[in-house]
Amino acid sequence: MRHLFYVALFGVALLPAVGAAEDASALVGGTDVADFERASRLYEARIAENPDDFAARVGAAIALNQIMAVRSNGNLPLVDGLQDTPANKALWSELAPRALEHARAALALRPGSPEAATTIATSYMFHASSLGIISSILSGAAGEFRTHAGRLIDDHPRHEDALGDYMMGSFLLVAPWPVSDMDEARVHFTKAAELAPSSARNEYGLAVYWAREGDASRARTHFEKAVAMPCTANSERLFCDFIKQTSKRELGRLGSR
Repeated sequence: MRHLFYVALFGVALLPAVGAAEDASALVGGTDVADFERASRLYEARIAENPDDFAARVGAAIALNQIMAVRSNGNLPLVDGLQDTPANKALWSELAPRALEHARAALALRPGSPEAATTIATSYMFHASSLGIISSILSGAAGEFRTHAGRLIDDHPRHEDALGDYMMGSFLLVAPWPVSDMDEARVHFTKAAELAPSSARNEYGLAVYWAREGDASRARTHFEKAVAMPCTANSERLFCDFIKQTSKRELGRLGSR
């Protein structure tokens, strides 16, 4: 059974540094989970003093999302199988509600912010993924997910390497019938790659799409690009090794067909 939300990514915003948040803003710019955990504590301490601190709200959501991204391979779509392991679902259940709370607050404070739009879309993706497919559908998660991804597509189309289109493509790719739509998924993956052609993640998404569709030639082309291209400095850096290793493995499997 395919999981409803195998999508990934969220914005990495190096926010203005003020007081205790100065250390946090530097900590979220790397790839170390321990740094992200420390950053989340620093930002949340600042939130406790001022709940309407936008930079702290966004920073806390980013830090928590980055922990989940590193530890669960960005929740990227796979050619075969799922990433909703018991360990990953436990991780998402623990951290996603906190990230989502901060992201909702940030969006309420600055509705037009691309960082707020990115963090709520990503936080909600992890939250919905933690519920399981049936609970997600019954709770209306598909509709809310579309709202958050659609906000990125409409208002911030190029942000985070065209994250909105990538997320929507991944959602439509892995969602069960009747929510899934392979034709629409292809449109969004293609648009993401056109808007952000330097993104290895976008090439990986197209590769997985074509592999699932049984087109080995097209899948091979995009997996080869995902292997050859450097990852951008945006959120895909957090699971760059996974993109490269998985793409190489899939190329090996395609070569044997």
